[in-house]
Amino acid sequence: MKTKLSHVIQSKFNIFIYLTLGWGFARFYIFSLGKLYYIFNKKEKEIINNAIADVAGRIRREIDLKEVTGRVFQGIFSHYYEKMFIAFEDKDKATRFLNDNISKGDLVVIRNSLLKGRGVIVITGHYGAIEYIPTLLAVNGFDISMIAKFKTEQLKKKVFSQAEKYRIRMIDAENTGNVLNTAIKQLKENRVLVTQCDEIEEWRPSKKENTSFLGHMTGLDRTINIIQRRTGAEVIFGVIYRFSLSEYRLIVHSYEDILKMFGGIPLSTVGETVLKLLEQYIYRYPEQWYQWKKYPELSNYSLIDIKTEKAMSSPFLQPAFGKIL
Repeated sequence: MKTKLSHVIQSKFNIFIYLTLGWGFARFYIFSLGKLYYIFNKKEKEIINNAIADVAGRIRREIDLKEVTGRVFQGIFSHYYEKMFIAFEDKDKATRFLNDNISKGDLVVIRNSLLKGRGVIVITGHYGAIEYIPTLLAVNGFDISMIAKFKTEQLKKKVFSQAEKYRIRMIDAENTGNVLNTAIKQLKENRVLVTQCDEIEEWRPSKKENTSFLGHMTGLDRTINIIQRRTGAEVIFGVIYRFSLSEYRLIVHSYEDILKMFGGIPLSTVGETVLKLLEQYIYRYPEQWYQWKKYPELSNYSLIDIKTEKAMSSPFLQPAFGKIL
């Protein structure tokens, strides 16, 4: 079986190196491992290159494809560094790092939503510093539950151990029985549930409702819609935008604000609305999304034409990014 980059980064030997030589060296080491991995895994690198080129070509926008592709790989390596850091760093040191290096004024949006007493679903994607979201919320006083999957048993054990320190309730997507019922129960306790809307291989597509994602028509994933309908929980979209490995910003949109961005016209469901917002973030800053390897899985669905003005130059994205760039 082919060795994956995640298995290389998360091997026992490499974790020993990170913890022994410190996070300054770990940053250099992880990026070096990533570059070396793609030298020997040219096919996987080609898949990512082709995915970026395909989307860029069909939106018909002039970009420096080589530069964008280089930034995408830097984003992938950054993600793995953040994953290891938050899983293995000392709780007090990690807390100081998160509070000192992430601009988090948007936490007020989540606090206000919790006042309604029905719980809050924070929906994010494989975008930016996603690994920091649940911990950042937890160290700022939120009761967090999170649905997650794990590539290695060692990382799973460590993450569960770390989660206990932060009082985060982990919901193992593979071993929790009925994940939906567990998530619903947590929300009814007025907790914050963190989940993702772009787990392409895990989608439970509706046979009746369709949507598009990155230019491909697909059946609409029902998971988020089911959870929201059964709980009445408030829906929030959130990402942590990465400027560098020492500077970030938490960006949060309430569902009402998202609808305003779309001109006040609701899409068919909550799930489609947040997925389309993530899509716009990906079009805007593709280097922040690290799921390009999964893009070919969308090839099972029919292509649609992507309008340039709707993809890269969408006016409703300007307020969100105008604040941070």
